[in-house]
Amino acid sequence: MGVWIHGDGQAELMNFRVASLASGDVDLDHYVIIDFEGWRYFELIEPEAARFEEYSWPYGRSLYKAYREVSAIHNVTGIHLWYNNVPVGKTVTCYLSPIKAIPRVEQTVTNPSITLGGTTITFPVEIETGQYLELRDPDDCKLYSRTGELVRELRPDGDIPVLEAGKNELAFRCEGFPCRPRAYVTVISEGDEVVRR
Repeated sequence: MGVWIHGDGQAELMNFRVASLASGDVDLDHYVIIDFEGWRYFELIEPEAARFEEYSWPYGRSLYKAYREVSAIHNVTGIHLWYNNVPVGKTVTCYLSPIKAIPRVEQTVTNPSITLGGTTITFPVEIETGQYLELRDPDDCKLYSRTGELVRELRPDGDIPVLEAGKNELAFRCEGFPCRPRAYVTVISEGDEVVRR
C-alpha cells in the first residue's frame, strides 16, 4: 500500500490493519509512528511482526496469524485504521491521502553489505525478491529461496562486525537495483552475558 500522511509530531502510532479472507479471516497490521510534522509518504509492505507484542489492541489477536499469514490484494475486504500511544490528555490530528494498492516490483539485490562499528562485511551474491540470506559464521552462510529451499552456500568478504556496549549504528548497502532497494535485516547477538532490553 502507498499512502501520504500529514503528521502532528506527537509520536502516536497509526495501525493500518488490512482485513482479508485468505486462509480464513486474516488481519495484517502495518505500523507507522507519527514522529514527524507535515506530509510524508509511506509504502506499507510486510505485515508487522517485530513489534506486535509491544501494543495491545481492542480486537482479537492470533499470534499464529500475526507471524505467519500473508494475503494477496484480491483477497482484501477492508482497511481499518487504529491509534495507539496517544499522549495522555491530548488530541492527535493526522490527515491521509487516498490509500492505494501499488504493484510490488520483482528485483535483484547484488553484493549486499552490512557496516557496523567501522567493520563491513559483504556478501558476494545476487538475492532475488523473496529470497533470504542467513549468516551464522564465516563458514556457515546460506542463501534460501522464498519457499525455504537451499539455493547455495557462500563465504562473505570481511569480518563479522562486533556489537559495542550502548547504541550501535548499522548501515545496509547493495548494488544492482532498478528501483529503491528494500531489505529486512535481522541482527542476533551472541555472547556469554545476558542481554536485556
